[in-house]
Amino acid sequence: MFALQTVPNEGMRSWDHEHGIDKSKRWRTLRYTYLLLMVLAFSLETNTIFVATQVLTSLATAQVNKPPDLPLGVEADKVGGIFNRRKEVPQSMVDFLITNYEFEYATVRFHFVTGLMSFTIAQALRVRYALRKYSDLSISGMCCLLTVASGMLTYTNANTITYGGYSNLLRRQFQLSYNFIKTRIRSGPMSFVTAILAFLSLVYAVIGYFSPEFAYFEIDLEEEKKTNKRTR
Repeated sequence: MFALQTVPNEGMRSWDHEHGIDKSKRWRTLRYTYLLLMVLAFSLETNTIFVATQVLTSLATAQVNKPPDLPLGVEADKVGGIFNRRKEVPQSMVDFLITNYEFEYATVRFHFVTGLMSFTIAQALRVRYALRKYSDLSISGMCCLLTVASGMLTYTNANTITYGGYSNLLRRQFQLSYNFIKTRIRSGPMSFVTAILAFLSLVYAVIGYFSPEFAYFEIDLEEEKKTNKRTR
């Protein structure tokens, strides 16, 4: 999965040294961007499966989705909840999901599409790096995969079901996520921990982008040799 983080083989190391790739920050940035995109894709798709499974379980068991700290005497249909939020029959399944599970619906849609695009872009960077010795072929393969990513985004915007396109879906999902965390932050520490971890992910991503710490392939090779000696 993270194959680009390994040290190039002996033949490629000499070629990289000859062409200055071993000390190129641009190529090192490409390698780490691939790694981060793969982590992002894995995280988003994992969360997509988790949230979708939770909704299916709730639908199967007909559980009421009450907000935390519901005051005594307040009926569930006044604040929402599956099967008893609205009396009218939804016109479609999407209407039903948005009425009762908008946070989950927006999260699954946004995370699924974003995860797929992150994975596709990551593979484009991987092809560019893996075939760097063959510049034309690597650029062709990279462009092919980027075409798929841009095509997915174009199709998503052209055939939007709700929210009016990817950018509006992103905005709505962030709003719902903020409201979700804010509403439940007093119910337990995990909501606060989630918010802190999300904040740290963004902060260190920005710091790493503007002030990266790059190590050259020679340093990686020395560490690899030391590791091999210890294991012998």
